[in-house]
This record gives sequence, C-alpha cells and structure tokens, in this order.
Amino acid sequence: MWAGVLLSCFIVQNLFALGFPVLPACTVPYVDSQFASLYALSAFVALRTKGLSFEVVLLDLAESHSASPDYKETSLTGRVPTLVCVGFALSESSAIAEYLEELQPLPRLYPSSPQARAHARQVQAWLRSELLALRQDRSTKVIFYRPTASPLSPAGEVAAQKLLQAASALLAHGEDPCLVSGVSQTWT
Repeated sequence: MWAGVLLSCFIVQNLFALGFPVLPACTVPYVDSQFASLYALSAFVALRTKGLSFEVVLLDLAESHSASPDYKETSLTGRVPTLVCVGFALSESSAIAEYLEELQPLPRLYPSSPQARAHARQVQAWLRSELLALRQDRSTKVIFYRPTASPLSPAGEVAAQKLLQAASALLAHGEDPCLVSGVSQTWT
C-alpha cells in the first residue's frame, strides 16, 4: 500500500512541477447532500477555478452524518467541506482555498498584492464571523428551498445593516467585491 502511495505522490509532484493542474490522488471534497452550504460551494468554486479534478462525496447533515465517528476521524472540525488527499485532510473552506492557492498559484483566487490579499481575507473572515444573526434569519435553506415572508429579527436587521454599510464602503472606494481572478482588472 505505501509503495502505491509513494508512487502516487512522486507522479503528482512531477506532474505539478511540469505545470499540470493536479492534486494528490483521491481528492474528495465532502459536501452537504442538500447542496445548501455556501462554504462547500466556495470550496467547489475554488477547485473548479483552479481547474483541478475532484470527486464529491455527499454527507446528509440532516441525518448527522458529519457527526459519525468515521467522518470525525477524517475531518478535524467535523464540518463540511473537507478536502481529502493522500494522507491529508483539511476542513474549513477558507483554509481549503488558501491551500489550493499555495498548491497551484494560477489562476489566482486572491489578489496578487499582499495588501489587497490581506484585505480580501479580512472581508472573507468578517463575513463568516460577524453576521450570525442574519445567517440564522436567512439560512441557505431559506434562500434556496423555503423562501420566507417573515421579517428579520432585530439582531438580523442590525447584521443586515452592517453588511450593507460594509458593501457600500467597499464599493465607494472602488473595491472589487469579487475574489476570483479574471473578474477584477486591479487584482492581476
């Protein structure tokens, strides 16, 4: 078995050195079977943007498959998405995107200048950590499957205002809100 793993790693390293877009063998992003996770979607977009081949394994989060002992052994955080390569598993979509960016720098997922890249990561981290009340009021299930006419909670309203203010400030300063290269002339 180890000989096969070592041979796979040798082949992958040589293909990568020649510029071929490959990941180590057995790359598997675990995703929500309902396809309602924006985090899994961002990992999917990063893999597709990089032109990397991969296999998708679906987990039924409603059935708590991410809490199974097998999955917890694979995924440190027990969350989706999780990218699995030979002898290596990585959870959290932002970590996956940064890993893919280091593994294969082109095409870029993040801006090329250190300041612009740091700013993009700042916005990405803020969006994932600050707007919990809004995400609770308008989860991806509400967005994709069950629209609701109910108003936002007071905390959801505050979070929505923060989001609108941040978006307005970024756009007022000429910031490009997209993180994908080729969309922004200023990030190349």
